[in-house]
Amino acid sequence: MPSGRYTRIEITPEAYMGLEAEAILQGKTLKRLASELIMKGISQKALKFVQEDVKMLHAQQLRDDKDIDRDKRPRLSENYGAIQQIKVLWAQNPRPSQREIAKVIDYPASSTKYLIKNMLERGELKM
Repeated sequence: MPSGRYTRIEITPEAYMGLEAEAILQGKTLKRLASELIMKGISQKALKFVQEDVKMLHAQQLRDDKDIDRDKRPRLSENYGAIQQIKVLWAQNPRPSQREIAKVIDYPASSTKYLIKNMLERGELKM
């Protein structure tokens, strides 16, 4: 299976000049023209291999995307365990900073600060 990393290739100066001239004439980038010429020049067997590999990569990406959605944690405002942790940490003496609380509950500091502000306004937390 080909590597996911694309390495640079070296071509002769004459080939480069010809590619550059043809790209200008066709109004294409060097990358696009070189890719088209290479794809036209490979065997049917190699082309079939490439197409199957692309299908497999696409299918794997779809599976990965579904896994990410499944592993997604709830919003902080809906995570009752994290809210309870905030209440416990807020009651400590000395009280940890909001940034420290965010690290403990493993949520972004901005989300944590916003929730704490709302909890203070609603009276769920005391200053």
